[in-house]
Amino acid sequence: MNILKLPATALAWLGRQGTRALAVSIFLGLAVPQLAAFVKPYLGLTVFVLLIFSYLRTDPSAFGRLVKAPGLSLIASLWIMVAMPLLFGAAYALSGIRETMPALYTIMILHIAIAPITSSAAFAALMGLDVAFSLMTLIVSSAMTPVTTVAFSYLFLGSSLFSPIELGLKLFFFFSASGAVAHGIQRVAGQPWIERQKDSIDGLSVLGVFVFAIAAMDGVPRHVMADPLFALELLGFIVVLTGALVALSALAFARAGIDRWLALGLLAAFRNLGVIMAALGATLPDMAWFFFALVQFPIYIFPALLKPLARRLRKTG
Repeated sequence: MNILKLPATALAWLGRQGTRALAVSIFLGLAVPQLAAFVKPYLGLTVFVLLIFSYLRTDPSAFGRLVKAPGLSLIASLWIMVAMPLLFGAAYALSGIRETMPALYTIMILHIAIAPITSSAAFAALMGLDVAFSLMTLIVSSAMTPVTTVAFSYLFLGSSLFSPIELGLKLFFFFSASGAVAHGIQRVAGQPWIERQKDSIDGLSVLGVFVFAIAAMDGVPRHVMADPLFALELLGFIVVLTGALVALSALAFARAGIDRWLALGLLAAFRNLGVIMAALGATLPDMAWFFFALVQFPIYIFPALLKPLARRLRKTG
């Protein structure tokens, strides 16, 4: 084998591992916490690059059809950005956790109110789901974020902790600039070449989320050692919450087909707390950072668990 082809071959192999590589990466990130301080300054760039990969893995014709007929993506975005925050925000408010653990309550509200993670479409690609629908719904949900997230912050927290204009501009830059870069690559390289590189692009996506995992795991061992029972209980709650968001989305959008309702479930469950941490990191309590870290576990592990289920449902459907 030509040694110059080894990196591309390794990337393609990593991309074919897909969801299994994602699940492993979160534990690798936990194993190298000393790298977190080095990686954190590059989180914004990592998210930007992951969006480029999501655009590249999207079929332009399928995405174009969704742009012309965005009805389902609009309804899905209302589900993600309005229905779910209302339902779960009300449940949190009635639970009494605001009085007993106000810091945890605050980050839980922000978690359910923020848009899906920007790597959602990349995850959909790794799982073989409808990437165009995932990306379109992600863009619409993110466009709604400056209004809905601020509104639910006022409703459940009594104030907004960040500027809607600043949040909106940041998200607009990420989506428009990454889309422009991806379009430029498509024009220069051609769509047939990009389709032949899909495994390598998926491999690069896995590396990108691994970088994110390293930064997110900062401080986890310290919290676990301080109170292992609480850490286990909080992780259990987050796993149940993630499963509930996926299941409710599946029930509500079952008629959309497995490749869409499962993509929607991931969008509803995997929220972009990284935006919150970037905007408010210095002002947030340590508990918020611990919640942010634990939220990453189902994000990295659930795709590996759900992909075989999706494969079986396609066969029986």
